[in-house]
Amino acid sequence: MQTTEHIVTCLPPLPDGRGDEQLHFEIDGKLKAVSLRIGHIRKSLVVGLPDVALDLIEIAAFVYAIDSSVSRGGLMDQQMGAKWHRSFHVSLPVRNVALWSGPKLKANLEETLMFLSGDRFTFDFIESKTKSVAPERYFDFGKESAWQPDSVLMFSGGLDSYAGALEEIIERKQKVALISHFSSTKIAPIQRDLQKHMAQKLGPQMLMHFPMRVQLKRGTNAEGTHRARSFLFAALGMATVIAFGQKRVSFYENGVVSLNIPPVGNVLGTRATRTTHPQTLQRFEVLFSLIFGQDLRVDNPFFWRTKTDVVQTIARLGMVDQIAFTRSCADVHNQTKQYAHCGRCSQCVDRRFAMLAAGLAGHDPEEAYRLDLMTSPRERVQDKEVVLSYVRSAFAYEAINEAELVAQFPAILNAVESLGEPPDTALGRIVDLLKRHGSSVATAMRDEMSSTRLEPAPIDSLPDLFGAAQRRQLFTTTPIAPRPQDEPEQIFDIVIDKKRKVLWINDAVQVTGAGFNLLNTLAVAFLRGAGQGLDPLDFPTLGAGKLAVGAGLLDEAAVRQGVSRTRTLLGAKFDSAGLDPEDGKILIENIPWSGYRLRPDRVRVRYSTDH
Repeated sequence: MQTTEHIVTCLPPLPDGRGDEQLHFEIDGKLKAVSLRIGHIRKSLVVGLPDVALDLIEIAAFVYAIDSSVSRGGLMDQQMGAKWHRSFHVSLPVRNVALWSGPKLKANLEETLMFLSGDRFTFDFIESKTKSVAPERYFDFGKESAWQPDSVLMFSGGLDSYAGALEEIIERKQKVALISHFSSTKIAPIQRDLQKHMAQKLGPQMLMHFPMRVQLKRGTNAEGTHRARSFLFAALGMATVIAFGQKRVSFYENGVVSLNIPPVGNVLGTRATRTTHPQTLQRFEVLFSLIFGQDLRVDNPFFWRTKTDVVQTIARLGMVDQIAFTRSCADVHNQTKQYAHCGRCSQCVDRRFAMLAAGLAGHDPEEAYRLDLMTSPRERVQDKEVVLSYVRSAFAYEAINEAELVAQFPAILNAVESLGEPPDTALGRIVDLLKRHGSSVATAMRDEMSSTRLEPAPIDSLPDLFGAAQRRQLFTTTPIAPRPQDEPEQIFDIVIDKKRKVLWINDAVQVTGAGFNLLNTLAVAFLRGAGQGLDPLDFPTLGAGKLAVGAGLLDEAAVRQGVSRTRTLLGAKFDSAGLDPEDGKILIENIPWSGYRLRPDRVRVRYSTDH
């Protein structure tokens, strides 16, 4: 199936300040907009910015908004890989059309965005007709001063960027410019307050905060994965670097997050984030050096550190009392003053394990989490799978070696080739990084299990789930092993014709009647998980009650009978079609105490009227 190309026309800024900081564009004939505002920078620095820096800011904002404007398929297209890739043909006005249209620069820009987002951006740069528009339209000016940073770093308000800022200021005696991007009004005060606490402790002349707000206007945000967002981050950071006459911008992120090896091996394409991946930063470095005609650096000084190492850095620098002011949670919109962290997302789980492993959990108040890592029940299947897959991966990393890592995750070689070290050396250091991370998490988990042996853990708490997983032998401390090449697990394509109420599997097995009703109901839940960009292990289940309603069954007993009959039916039909009948019987998965779902690691699902 050929990917649809979306036609995008970026409009020049409105003259005379009309529209202020808004950038408008048309995509497939529909008008969209994004607003851009940069705070606290001196007017004298902005006036001196080269045109190409303003072009870069606008291009990055447009790319972020375009990426957000088109859904990757949602419920109706679960092709989590090649078919999630999108194509954009973008006409974009710039001040320096000759530079941006140069074949080498244009190719590097398009290839960088392809690696970062998985999408194809093709640009036609045209001469801007509104060069007279004042660049100050995007800026809220701060007081004029002679303050000059020694380093520029991206500052999210999380543990990693906070530790990075501390190390720059306290150990290296550097004055730092902290560049923050935010789109939620809940994030801005968190970043601002943390900066104020740092200034009080370290001295106001040692740091200055530059908040940058980029907000999608109503009707523009149709896709939540935001794969191109880190290009916007980096562009804003590099523009600040140029304004201050510096040559380096730093992303402080621990290496386990930067590598972002998925908890299961079949997380594909655009769903694996590459924000601070070594190849991403290397590509940014090459691209920005071409744009500005000088050697520039984009680096991650924390790549060889684990999250536990990061927390220990904060302790070593005597700033553990400030940890409570940092934020790590991904669920920003549901944050409250009482609960700064959800405790459910992988970022919260990672943070809490690091605090435990470093022996500093007392500096990260439990009451700030809706769910406590070890004691709170996790009722939703997604919450259970997030925490168990995190722990399962850590136990596997604890015993992994180079050959097993490459066999299981061959994409790791993209990082190996981008680290500026001999490949064998880089691979060995990555394995050591993962082993240290795995050991810190596994040790914390073992300590918790040992301390709770005298009394039962709360039902559905992590120790309870962990123990149950061990008893079911779903949890293993053996190394990740490559799958034998002669025994691949087959992925089955399920195509559903809703109009005719027929379901096809691999164009060989046809299911109608009651079996169709049950499988179709499970497929809807499956596609919902895919459309939300969830990892396969996080795909939702349907409890027996909901499955009964969707499949037209009387009660939970009828559901159990229906599932059993459908499994038997699939086994027989697979056998008749020359397929392994056991494969048919396992396509419906039953997760104890949670419900039923289609096996996310064995099927692909889509709707069609072709059959």
